[in-house]
Amino acid sequence: MFISKAMEPTVSVIIPNYNHAPYLAERIESVLSQTYQDFELILLDDCSSDDSRAVIDRYRQHPRVSRVVFNEVNSGNTFVQWERGIGLAKGKYVWIAESDDVADPDFLNTLVPLLEADERRVVAFSHSRMIDSEGRLLSETWHKQGSSGEVMVRDGKAFNRRVMVRQCAIYNASMTVFRKSVFAAIPSDYKLYRYCGDWLFWTYVCEQGQVVEVCRQLSSLRRHGGEVSQRAHKNGGKWKDFGGILSRFADIMQLSDRQRRCMRGRWTKRFRKEDFPGKEDVRRQYPQLFDGSWLDILYYELHK
Repeated sequence: MFISKAMEPTVSVIIPNYNHAPYLAERIESVLSQTYQDFELILLDDCSSDDSRAVIDRYRQHPRVSRVVFNEVNSGNTFVQWERGIGLAKGKYVWIAESDDVADPDFLNTLVPLLEADERRVVAFSHSRMIDSEGRLLSETWHKQGSSGEVMVRDGKAFNRRVMVRQCAIYNASMTVFRKSVFAAIPSDYKLYRYCGDWLFWTYVCEQGQVVEVCRQLSSLRRHGGEVSQRAHKNGGKWKDFGGILSRFADIMQLSDRQRRCMRGRWTKRFRKEDFPGKEDVRRQYPQLFDGSWLDILYYELHK
C-alpha cells in the first residue's frame, strides 16, 4: 500500500547524484521496487553536466518521491550532499543509496526490521557484490565478505576496534541503513576527507550503539571509470585521507601505545607497496602511520 507524502515514512532514501545518468534510472527503479514500501525518496543532483536532470525529472511526480533538489553550483563534496539529504529526511532511518549502485528487492525488508527490533541498534548493513558498468558480476564476495546468511549483532565500540580500524567494513553507503537520530551526535570533520570520509562517518555512527551485520549480498557496488574512488587510487588522494582518518581513529578509540604500534606496522607495510604522486610528502606528514621500520612491521605480524 502506498503511503501519502503527508505521512512520516519509516525510512528516508536519499539518492545523491552527480553525472551518473547511465546508471541513475536503474538505481531509482531498484529503490522503488523494494518489497518494503514505507519510505520516501529524496533525489539530489549536484549540478550534473550529463543527462541526469532529465532522468530525475521523469520521477518527479512519483508518489514515493518527496523532494527533488537540483544544485545550481557543484558542491565539490559528496558528503555535503549526504548532509543536505539527511537534513531533508523525515524518516526514522536513513538509506543513502549511491546513484550508480543497485539494490536487491529485499534490501530494506531485511535490514529495517533488524533495527526496529532493538533501539540500541544504530546501523545495519548487508554484504555487497561488485558489478561493472554494464551490470555484469565481477565479484560475488567483495571485500572478503561471505554470504552465509548469518546475522551478527555487535557492540559498536568493539566493532570499531576490531574491524573498522583495520579496514572499512562498511565500505559503501548503499549497503547501509542507519538510525537518523544518531546523526546529531556525529562530528562534521568527515567532510574534510573527499575520498574516504565515509570511513570516518560510519565509525562515528557505530560508536553510538550496536551494529548489525547481515551476511547476505543484498546490494551491488558498481565499478566504472567515473568513480571518485578510482581517481583516489590513481592520484594518491586516498592515502592523504587515510593519514588523517587513522590518526583520528587512534584518538577516538583510545588506542594504547602497543595498539598504535601495531597500527603503524600494518599501515607501513601497506604503504610501502603503493606507488603514487606525492608519496614521500604523505609519509613525512604521517610518520606515526606510514614511516615505520621493519621492527614495527614484525611487531604487527606477531601481535595482530
